Amino acid sequence: MVLTRGHQTIKVFKEACLSISLDNLSLGKAFLLQAQQEGSNDFSQAKKHLNLAIEGLQQFGGQEQIIRGLLARAKLYLANDDFDFAKRDLDEAMTIVERSGMRLYQADCHLEYARFNIEIGEKEEAGKNLLTAKEMIGNMEYHLRDGDILEIEEQLGKL
Repeated sequence: MVLTRGHQTIKVFKEACLSISLDNLSLGKAFLLQAQQEGSNDFSQAKKHLNLAIEGLQQFGGQEQIIRGLLARAKLYLANDDFDFAKRDLDEAMTIVERSGMRLYQADCHLEYARFNIEIGEKEEAGKNLLTAKEMIGNMEYHLRDGDILEIEEQLGKL
């Protein structure tokens, strides 16, 4: 009886921690979007929540959630011109997706690498990542990212 109750309590605790981590991820993304829409350089709330999210997701989440957190934080770092940190999070996310074979997230990583390369002035590399993402998205019929493709193509056209 005590062992059963103990296991149940731990399960509930882990589920609550995962839920809180996912809430922090949502808040971090929302604060990032808000700062960008307002033209603000104050990303402190986004950074706080995304860091909390990733810490929690690494303890209580699955690989899918960790990838989502890393990609969101990479966007934050990119918005803040912290290119080394953005690259680190992108590389970590890509390592996880390549190891686990999560092709949808691999396409997402290539899209984020394209954005990263645009920001650092690597147009050719951005184009390669975009092409890889487009091929993957087409093969998987993952058209949820079609808007991202158009946005990145437009940015590449301006370079």
